[in-house]
This record gives sequence, structure tokens and C-alpha cells, in this order.
Amino acid sequence: MPEPITQTEQQASLNADKQVIFAKQEPILAPITVYEAMARALKYNLNHRVKMMEHAVADGQSDLAKYNLLPDLVASAGYRGRDNYNASSSRSTTTGRQSLETSTSQDRSRKVYDFTFSWNVLDFGVSYFQAKQDANRVLVAEESRRKTAQLLMQDVRTAFWRMAGTQQLEGEIDKILGSARQALKDAQGIESERLSAPLSILQYEKDLLEIIRKLEELSETLRLAKTELASLLGVSPSQKFELKLPANNALQAPGFSLAIEKMEEMALQLRPELREEIYNNRITAEETHKAMVRLLPGIEFKAGYNHDSNSYLLNNNWLELSGIISQNLMELISAPARFSQIDAQEKLGDTRRLSVYMAVLTQVHLSYQQFLVADQQYKRTQELDAINQKISTHITNDAENDAKTELERIRATTNALMSRLQLLEAYAGIQSSLGRVYVSLGLDPLPVFIENYDINTLASSIEAVDKNWQAGKFPSITKSGADKSSSVGADVAKLAISPQ
Repeated sequence: MPEPITQTEQQASLNADKQVIFAKQEPILAPITVYEAMARALKYNLNHRVKMMEHAVADGQSDLAKYNLLPDLVASAGYRGRDNYNASSSRSTTTGRQSLETSTSQDRSRKVYDFTFSWNVLDFGVSYFQAKQDANRVLVAEESRRKTAQLLMQDVRTAFWRMAGTQQLEGEIDKILGSARQALKDAQGIESERLSAPLSILQYEKDLLEIIRKLEELSETLRLAKTELASLLGVSPSQKFELKLPANNALQAPGFSLAIEKMEEMALQLRPELREEIYNNRITAEETHKAMVRLLPGIEFKAGYNHDSNSYLLNNNWLELSGIISQNLMELISAPARFSQIDAQEKLGDTRRLSVYMAVLTQVHLSYQQFLVADQQYKRTQELDAINQKISTHITNDAENDAKTELERIRATTNALMSRLQLLEAYAGIQSSLGRVYVSLGLDPLPVFIENYDINTLASSIEAVDKNWQAGKFPSITKSGADKSSSVGADVAKLAISPQ
């Protein structure tokens, strides 16, 4: 009968899972930088770890497939006995009379053993192409891991700066939110006492309500952004941590300089999606080879050493050799349909690769255009923020204390805060668009060699690579550059073995 899990067993499993997920992580002892966040994501993010383990499993399967190329060597030993003799007599086929008395040539009990070496040429050929397919599946798994890591870096970059923007002004948000709510009460009092034009004060109340709603949304966004970032970093959503942010004047727009033609060429050589399709086409081609091998007759060779303790035998030990040729006729009958199916798969793979080719080129152009737009918007937002801060300063320092000036001061202060928030959001937008450019180019976040896998070393490595990209130093797009990306994948895959 089925036995459902008990509540106690489920709780024990949940507690064990919690220990596995969070217990082996390096603790967060100080505010983290964007590169430390990326390092933690690469090391502890569960989705990325799943991809690394899938690559490790595929690699193990490829190693196992190589053993199928080896011949079979079977050893057997046993005891055989019966309660009477295995006796028989002979009868003449001509006269029908018994020609010999009943006799036996076998002991009632005996021991037998043998060692048999067998090798089937057909199985070897099929196993050879199967091993090549499994080797290509390892490469497919590695490209899938690369894609996950690249998207993870983009998500971390976006979530980090989104949280950074609200964290930087969290205290000011609460302060101005209280001021806006008080100003709303004052404005409602002015309206009821008819101290200002009704349309003007109503418009001001509307502006205040919109500001309050926006500030409340931003306050909630802080909590949501922190939860999102915690999930990407693989830490508990309830864990408290802060981000290490540069000063406002240090929020310089990141640089990116590369000709669009170079970007296209780089993306076509480095994007994991295109490499996956190429490897999948290889796998389909090997399926054709396997189908062709199955049409050949199977040739099997056997060689064995045998022993039988039967005392009636002249030779109790002997070597045995044999060769067998066999043909599965059903393979010949089904071959046309099989080749037709494989041909359809090859055409589908070619079409899918061309589709990915066009998608990659489109993504390169779109991401670059989005980056240029985000860069322009950030510059305009900087100019607008500078003006709003000056307006707020002038109005705040105004010596007049009449009601109208006070309303203008609150409005200007609120506008200055909103302007600063918009500036930080624009900065987060340009960082996010830069991350999309990197993903569209298929750039890997880690260098070829890493000394060790602690958070500080990983963060330093990621920072060095990112600074090289911003300086226009991109990886080679020659064959050696492609091999280098595979080395990076092997290096990162070690993280799946030891999360420490």
C-alpha cells in the first residue's frame, strides 16, 4: 500500500534541505559590492549549480560510454549435480535393436568454470558513434551552463543597482514621505479655509497624492528588490545585508566601445545558443552513422578457456574459438523510414540554427541600441537632476514664509528627491542594458584561470574581466578564443564539486 510522507518526515527533510542550502556559505560580514554579488551568485545560486551538476553528469555519462567500446570478458563458475546418472543407450536405426547397454559419460556431480572473451564488430561501431554523441552532449551541457551563468550575471547586475537606488535614498524616502503626508493635511486645511484658489490647491493635493503613491511604491520596491537579489545570491530572503555603493558623484556611466561588425562576429562565435545547435547537429549526424552501421552484418568473435571436472572427459581443460556472422533483416526493412526520419531531423536542426543565427544578430543590434538610449537618458536625467537640486536649494533658502512659498518648498524638495530617484533608476537602467549587451555577445564573466574559489578571489576575477570589457579589451574570437571559453567552463564546473 502507498505510504504518504508524514509531517515529521517532511519537517526533517525541510530542515536538512535548509542546512544544505545555507549552512555552507561564506557569511556576509560587510556590505557587498556588485562584483561580490556576482561571485556569490556564481557560487551559490541553485539554478546555476543545477546546470553545473548537469554538465558533470553528462561528462560522467560520456566516460561510461567509452567502456562500451571494450570487448566483453565474462567469467563464470558453478557446481552441477543430479540425483542419478545421466545415462543413455543406443538403438540401431536399421534393425531397431539396442546396440549398446545403458552407459554414462558424465559424473553425477561436477564443477565447471570458463572465461569467455567476445567482441562484436557491429556493437563496437554503434557504441563508437554513441560515445561521440555523448561527448557532444557534454559540450551542449557546458554551453547551457554558460548561458545560465551569463543570464545570471545580467540579473544580478540589474537587481543590485535596482536595490542600490532605493537603498541609497531609503532614509530620505521615509523623511519626505512623512513631509508629503503632513503637507497633504496642510493643503486640505488650506482648501477648507479657502486660503488659496480652489483649482490651484486641488491640483497641488493631486500632485501630493501622486508623490505619496510613488514614494510608497518605491519603499515597497526596496523590499522586493532585496528579496530578488537574495534569491539570485542563494541567501535566505530573511537575511539582512546591505550593498556597498559608490558616492553619488562616482556613478559614472559605464563605457562600451566596439564596432557593430565586431560585435556581430563575436556574438556568432561566442553565443552558447549557436554552439548548442552546432553540437546538436553533430549528434544528429552521428545518428546517421549509427543507422548505417546497423545495416552491416554483425561479426562476433569469441575465445574462451573452459574447465569441466567430469572424470570421463579426456581433456578437462580446453580453449574454444568461434566466429559468427549475423544479420537482422528487420533493420534492412526499417532502414528507409529511419533514414527519412534522420534527414528530417537534420533539416530541422539546420533551420533551427539559421533561426538562432538571425535571433543572435537581432539581439546584438537591439541590445546595443538599448544601451545607447539608456546612456542618453542617463545623461539627460543627470542634467535634469542638477537643475532640480539647484531649484530645491534656492527655494529652501528663501526667507519668505508665506503659505505659497511653503507649498513651493515642499514641491521642490519632493521633486528633487524624485529627480534623484529617477537618476538612480536611470543608472540602474544603463547597467541593465550593458548586461544585456554582454549577454548578446556571449561573454563569460570569469577569466581562464582562477587561483581559488573563495568569494573575494572570484569577485576580484569578475571585476578584472568587467574592467577589461569596459576598456575595450574583449576575448579573442579566433579558435583559441573558443577553446578558452571551454576552459572557463571547466574551471567554473569545479564549483559544483566543492561549494566551500
